[in-house]
Amino acid sequence: MKLKQRYGQPQLSLRAISFSEEEGSRFPTTFSGSRYYVQKARLNNLVDANGIDFNEARQNAVQSLLALPQVNHQQPALPATFTELHIEQGPILEATHRQIGLVNRIVGQRRLLFTLIGQANHAGTTPPKFRHDAFQAALELINQFNQFATKLGPDFRFTIGHFVTFPNVANVIPEEVQFSVDFRHPNEERLKYFDRLLHKAAAQRTDSEIKLKIDYSSKTKPVKLASNLLRLNQTVAHHLNYSTMILDSGAGHDSQIMGSSVPTAMIFVPSKAGISHTFTECTDQADLEAGFHVLTESLYQQAYLN
Repeated sequence: MKLKQRYGQPQLSLRAISFSEEEGSRFPTTFSGSRYYVQKARLNNLVDANGIDFNEARQNAVQSLLALPQVNHQQPALPATFTELHIEQGPILEATHRQIGLVNRIVGQRRLLFTLIGQANHAGTTPPKFRHDAFQAALELINQFNQFATKLGPDFRFTIGHFVTFPNVANVIPEEVQFSVDFRHPNEERLKYFDRLLHKAAAQRTDSEIKLKIDYSSKTKPVKLASNLLRLNQTVAHHLNYSTMILDSGAGHDSQIMGSSVPTAMIFVPSKAGISHTFTECTDQADLEAGFHVLTESLYQQAYLN
């Protein structure tokens, strides 16, 4: 709106896009909105915690939107370019005293859910050799996974973020354990290599009586963003007297999906103390405004001077 008021109608249309489910908060998949937008969605057999099917939820959402005034139900063509402004979600910009981050690559990411099923039994009466303890089997695997990840260096990111036991009672040997594995790296071959290590370790687990199931909830390749847009945004930021640095994004973004279909750029602003995904996540107002100014000027260059 600000650009139109100042410069009038652009040569290329400017469009704001709001994507759903980047994080996969409701359904066990990520980037479902942007995948659908670029027509690369595989969204069959997805249900939420309440058993609601993805397509049913989508249809209900569409009907609610159509009840609003001036809503059209059609999918527009892909844009000529895509630019996303985001907080860094990490400590690098603040630590290096840079105001603007220009993203070169977005790392690839794989997210798996491991389910181990052993046998529940009494904690006091069952000797070790008669136990099929899903919890101990999970710890054994996780320890191996962590050792594998450590050997791959500091650029390799490995996280166990979700861990659930059943029946979760103090005097009962756990029958079932579920845990997630999230790993990320800018090199696809490293991701494939680590994936093979996980499956090999899982196949060679000590207690073969414990059943194992592995499901993928996310499998995204690394994406290199458009170098010409990065250079444009670097020029814009310097013209506005903002300090910059080029960096990779360790977090996944809808730009990762858009970047596989159209020239895409990301602009980062600092996160205070590098904190993200907690209630203490915060970015200074001045940094937010800096990002807004760079974005505005970049869109002017892209849409009006094309």
